[in-house]
Amino acid sequence: MINLKRGVYLFFTITIVCFIFYNSLQNGQSSSEASAFVLNLINDILNFFNINFSFTGHFIRKLAHFVEFFTFGFFLILTFNSFSKNIFKSLGFPLFFAILVPVIDEYIQIYFLGRSSSVKDVLLDFSGASTGIFLILFVLWIIRLKNKNKYIFNY
Repeated sequence: MINLKRGVYLFFTITIVCFIFYNSLQNGQSSSEASAFVLNLINDILNFFNINFSFTGHFIRKLAHFVEFFTFGFFLILTFNSFSKNIFKSLGFPLFFAILVPVIDEYIQIYFLGRSSSVKDVLLDFSGASTGIFLILFVLWIIRLKNKNKYIFNY
């Protein structure tokens, strides 16, 4: 069962990294079209529910960065946790990958027409990945506290 869990977490982590890099390999026009599609979809949903608000393209692009890297961080820490006896002691490894992948992601974009690289995006991506990592760590900490207290109160 443990090996299956490891495999599933690792699969999702690698798949998300491939998705991130695939998006980086798109030229500026393709990237803009994808963002415009999502923007129109979200704004159409808001209009359908008579919500008098609309998002901007800039906000959607930044939100996409945060969400995809949040998901990456979420599965990254689950992957490392499935291989480590105490993830709290080896937190440096997931955090290293949480900054390495955004740096590579932005570096890739330099070579595609209509794309650019941004330190702000690296920081946004890292903050998304870190949020995913620390959310899972918080949940693991709560579970461990709960299990620890279960044994204390069973006497």
